[in-house]
Amino acid sequence: MISQSAVNNDLLEMISHTKEMLGMLEKGFKKHNLEFLEKVEGLEENLYKDSEILLNSLLGAQESKEIKHFIPVPEHFNRIGNGLNKMFKAVNKKVTDDILFSDKSVSEANTLFSQLQELLDGLRNCINTCTGSLVEQICSSVKELCERADEYAIFHEERLISGVCTPNNAPIYLDILDSFKSIAWHIGEISRNIAAAK
Repeated sequence: MISQSAVNNDLLEMISHTKEMLGMLEKGFKKHNLEFLEKVEGLEENLYKDSEILLNSLLGAQESKEIKHFIPVPEHFNRIGNGLNKMFKAVNKKVTDDILFSDKSVSEANTLFSQLQELLDGLRNCINTCTGSLVEQICSSVKELCERADEYAIFHEERLISGVCTPNNAPIYLDILDSFKSIAWHIGEISRNIAAAK
């Protein structure tokens, strides 16, 4: 039967994969270079494999009151993987098709990359020492990030109408914004599950 400390170690490993992928995507986006994206798909596969192994271990120990609250967590990590994959495809298309974004779009995306890394750091802290106030802080930051991404989508539409941005980059940028929101939302849900298990 899997112990809670083993679950925590598995989750920390999955957060590490997620942070590494996000860092590579950020570099690929900022530097407009495919070289930084080479390892993303391999790390994504690791994330899916790790979440499947963890789920099987959790299901084998679901009688434990501590363990049962972790059962939804692997699926949230799968969804985070899906969000990262969507972002990977968008950034890959941006670089491959040589589509340049406005300075404002780049600045907005940089802000969200930074916020998402902070959320992952918060989630890592939550695994190590979960408190109600930390979970509240994470969920508040998730809400703030999602609202900011929605606001950026409106700004982008205005830039599109005024001709600052081209129709070619609109779907790519909106996919990136959607990815940020999806990943953040699942981070918030994981923090709630961890809190329930404590």
